Amino acid sequence: MTTGIRKPRQAAFVMCALMSACAKPPDQQQIAAVDQLITATDAASLTMNELNRARYAEADSQRSADSSLYAARFAEALRPEEARALGNQWVALNGAHAMARDHERVLIELIASAERLRALRHDIANGAFDREQAAPLIATEQQLHTEMIGGVHAVIDNYRLLQQAWDRRDTVASYFAHSATP
Repeated sequence: MTTGIRKPRQAAFVMCALMSACAKPPDQQQIAAVDQLITATDAASLTMNELNRARYAEADSQRSADSSLYAARFAEALRPEEARALGNQWVALNGAHAMARDHERVLIELIASAERLRALRHDIANGAFDREQAAPLIATEQQLHTEMIGGVHAVIDNYRLLQQAWDRRDTVASYFAHSATP
């Protein structure tokens, strides 16, 4: 009874050995290119995770709480510095919800990209793709990575705007307190 099982096992073992013996060694430059993309994607994910995502909700809440104060002040004649500060604050706070949504979208894209890149590296290293098959896959991932990094930079710029709005809170509060209306 054991001999019936051994022969298929031995045949399977021989087939695996022959298939791996025929496989071409992976292209080290392609593996290095994918490794570089993995490193950059992981670094971008870390940067995105370091940003305080609660800040978006805080900013949106601040906008909701102060919307009547903004409406009243915008109905008045404002000095240029007041108009600039209040206008910048309103624009930043008003966009907080969309900024939060974009942050989450880019982070999800980075996570999915990291998974794809790791799978691609594994496949290239194990000979699933030859050089000609892997080249367009790597090129596509490089293009997607460039687009995602543009998204990361947009998120960082938006976050910087929110941080500046957060830092302007006292100035804006003083403009609300010194309303021109008696």
